[in-house]
Amino acid sequence: MTDVTIRGIDDDVYARFAAEAKRRGVAIGELTTQMMLAALQESNRAVYNIGNLDELTVSRRDLESMDGPVIFSNIDLLEFAEDVDWPLFKERVERINNVDLVLISKSLSKFQILTKAKNVSSVAFKE
Repeated sequence: MTDVTIRGIDDDVYARFAAEAKRRGVAIGELTTQMMLAALQESNRAVYNIGNLDELTVSRRDLESMDGPVIFSNIDLLEFAEDVDWPLFKERVERINNVDLVLISKSLSKFQILTKAKNVSSVAFKE
């Protein structure tokens, strides 16, 4: 095991992290190691970039065919098919960037979409 000194950690964040370690019944060092491993595993996963399109309709089958999350960027009209629900969207859509209009079914909410959105002009329900 390596002993490490880390400078510049926010006091509130450290206090909350220490409380979380206590709640889990582990030492702060053990929880730090777990979090570092999780970050490394996440950074090694495949992330797919789909974009630079006028229009795209995304179905459940499309999202499930990928073995990692998808980033949608620079699309004029991005539509999610009726079969895309919140659990699938949450798991497979990493981010939506620079999209003019996102069309969704009633199985999703606008707020759910906006949790993954940046520079999206509008989110609307399909008619």
